[in-house]
Amino acid sequence: MKTIILTFLSMFFSLVAPAQEVIINTYDPPIPYSNDITDNYVVLNSEPLGRSSCFFRQSNSVLYASVPDTGTMPNTCLLILQSTNQGISWSIVNSIGPTAIVSKSKFAGRRNSDSIYCVYQIGNVIHVFNIVTQNTGIFTNYNVRDFDATLSSTNSLYLIIDVLGNNEVRIFGSVNGGQVWGGAVYLSAVAAFPTISMSGSGDTCIINYYGVSIASDTISSAIRNVRYRENAPGFLLLTGSFTTPILAGTPKDQFKAVKNENIVWLFYTSGISLSRDINCIQSNDGGINYSTPFTIGTMPGRDEYWFDANYSNTGVDLVYYSDSLISGPPTINSNSVIYGYALNTSPQTFSGFIKVNQHPSQWSERKYIPTVVEFFNTSNQSGAIWVGLNGADRKLYFNKNDASTSVETENELIPESYVLYQNFPNPFNPETKISYELRKSGYIELKVFDISGKEIAELVNENQHSGRYETVFDGRSLSSGVYFYRLYADGVKIDTKKCLLVR
Repeated sequence: MKTIILTFLSMFFSLVAPAQEVIINTYDPPIPYSNDITDNYVVLNSEPLGRSSCFFRQSNSVLYASVPDTGTMPNTCLLILQSTNQGISWSIVNSIGPTAIVSKSKFAGRRNSDSIYCVYQIGNVIHVFNIVTQNTGIFTNYNVRDFDATLSSTNSLYLIIDVLGNNEVRIFGSVNGGQVWGGAVYLSAVAAFPTISMSGSGDTCIINYYGVSIASDTISSAIRNVRYRENAPGFLLLTGSFTTPILAGTPKDQFKAVKNENIVWLFYTSGISLSRDINCIQSNDGGINYSTPFTIGTMPGRDEYWFDANYSNTGVDLVYYSDSLISGPPTINSNSVIYGYALNTSPQTFSGFIKVNQHPSQWSERKYIPTVVEFFNTSNQSGAIWVGLNGADRKLYFNKNDASTSVETENELIPESYVLYQNFPNPFNPETKISYELRKSGYIELKVFDISGKEIAELVNENQHSGRYETVFDGRSLSSGVYFYRLYADGVKIDTKKCLLVR
């Protein structure tokens, strides 16, 4: 059972993006998506000046948000807000000065840990604020272009930096919340914009960055992958080898890995403007080997991008921005924030897609991102923060959604909605499996069409009870090409997906 509570912001590590050379599995959620019926709660009544972040501290059941802001309080660069009622109301608990522009902030915390640090960047300098002790730290070893941070089970803080001016990436560790830095690792002299993701259990982290060689636009570079493990508090040790799971040549403006137990998802955006998609490669062996790419969000004429993802108790949660790019005033349908998830037991099946915003999400060069928040409770709740438009004003919102979905069993649980899954394998030759879920009993049809729209097969035509079903599409009598399969319930079209037969 998956219950969601969402808190949002609207954008991520952004630069630009077209499509990976080989896109295999494609999840194609319908428009409009299922709607979340709960309210959007205001975190802050003004537009953040940079990238915000959000984190839930389990020990005191408090939700924290960091917001770059200079106008709400005097002599301030960053606000720390808290909510003690799961995001319904918020109050400022810290205003950090002096007045300056914070381009990016990120909470470094961990499931079942008391420690929580806010790491933020002013100019080329990294600062750390300890939420618990109120202590501050500063990193002055190098001038920094970009950073990422994470926390281990020993409460050691790890900072990975892109050194300004020379495409070096280095890692540092701190056992006292950023007051003293050590454990230096020289990762690469040909690297840019690194990300680091600590596992949901254990102390292995996945590091990704642009590398091999840095393209003139940076974002067309290959994406490198390497694993490190904590061998002592404040120190990381290389485990395994450097690999290049995503090749150069196609712009990829954003990427992030999530590790949950031995399952790893490496998300990235690709595609041309007006049809950008969120892609993923997935590993079942802790990030050593990855699958072929598959697409999670794709709709012609829309951009799906600016995402965030985090590990949950049972898998991964994903939030992303979906923009129709239509002219005229934005609406909640043209500028949407979408939530979905996948389970460890079926890591390439993303479902539960819900549109959570009641205000149009907003793009800005300030690089807002929708930030996923995990509550790690028995209800498996999650959340996110995002910037939306209210009249002429941009505000930071939190969404609480108590809708629940289920995927895992065949007929034990009744799904909240009809779901048509991407076929597997895809591409296929000559057979592929198609799965779907029914929320109630009804007359079900599953049909296959060629690219001209001609029906070429009827796979299901019968009454079925609620639950999950799987059928086989045999294409041995067909020629290579793109085909579409469509699910109907009681004569109503539910969803359509495409598949590729390759001889």
